[in-house]
Amino acid sequence: MSVLSPRNRLIAWLALAGVGLVLFFSGEYRDLGLPLGWFGSALFIASVWFAVDAVHRLPRSDDEGTLAPGEWQAWVGLAFATALVVAMLGAAEVFRVALPIGENPDAGRAGTKVGTLFVAWLVLSHVLRQRWSGRVLADERDARIEAVACEWGRWATVACVIGIAVLLGFSETARLREFSYPFIAHLLMTTLVWGLWVEQAVIVGLYWRDRRA
Repeated sequence: MSVLSPRNRLIAWLALAGVGLVLFFSGEYRDLGLPLGWFGSALFIASVWFAVDAVHRLPRSDDEGTLAPGEWQAWVGLAFATALVVAMLGAAEVFRVALPIGENPDAGRAGTKVGTLFVAWLVLSHVLRQRWSGRVLADERDARIEAVACEWGRWATVACVIGIAVLLGFSETARLREFSYPFIAHLLMTTLVWGLWVEQAVIVGLYWRDRRA
């Protein structure tokens, strides 16, 4: 296998994307004076784009055929949803400031990071669908798995919303002053992403169980 083969290029670009994510979440190291958070974002975006090209060039294999397109998409979705949950939980503190998000530079940077992840996810999912053009992408089993996973994701979201309602409804007045409106909005968005993570995780689990059966 050539060192510059499409498969090796894909592995290399995915490894660089992982390095970019580490820097992406770490933010800027003030003691070093280097914008590593910004560099991580740029490295992650570039790596995903070049990984997209590698996916196009990668020959199809028997191993790829053992997984349904829906399971491939679910693994990709689970990876990005995990990154989104980590990013949103890590950025929660910057939304506690009682300022509109547009006037809070830290909140704006956190929103840019989350948006970058969403764009990268959409691009990679689109490329995978193009790779499978001409194949049956879903059948009755895929529809059943998706329906079950959507139900799990819905209940996970409902449970989080109830938890937020209980937290806000039964907190002391002094504690309520700590919850700014941007922070509550961020909690609600995180709840939606959490439901999405549960949905992707259940899809992966159901496909894995079917393959073992």
